[in-house]
Amino acid sequence: MAKREVNYPHTIGFRVTDKTWFRIEQEIAETDLTPHDWCRLVVLDRLDHEYGFSKKERLLFHQVLRTQWLMAQGFHLLADNRLTVDRWKRFRTFAKDKVEHFADLALAEFRSRTEGNAQQ
Repeated sequence: MAKREVNYPHTIGFRVTDKTWFRIEQEIAETDLTPHDWCRLVVLDRLDHEYGFSKKERLLFHQVLRTQWLMAQGFHLLADNRLTVDRWKRFRTFAKDKVEHFADLALAEFRSRTEGNAQQ
């Protein structure tokens, strides 16, 4: 099998605390990755997929999206005098189950607005 020629002229290195090292080891515990390989994959994955949120930020973002959607739906149902306990429970379950869909829609809307402003 022929080796493909890959050119990686740049090296990145950094120091971490014992606590951070332990957390990295926990992340790779059930994989065959080394800490160095895992860090490389994390960086490349983040660059390739435009992740902008940490785990905690994503949790907060999801909470805000769910709250926004539930408030809009709740006020709409109240205004139409159609709010019942059962309906509200279904809406809450729906919002919890579909939060990734809401996030995708919100981010797509944001991208379209920012790309539209950049083209003007």
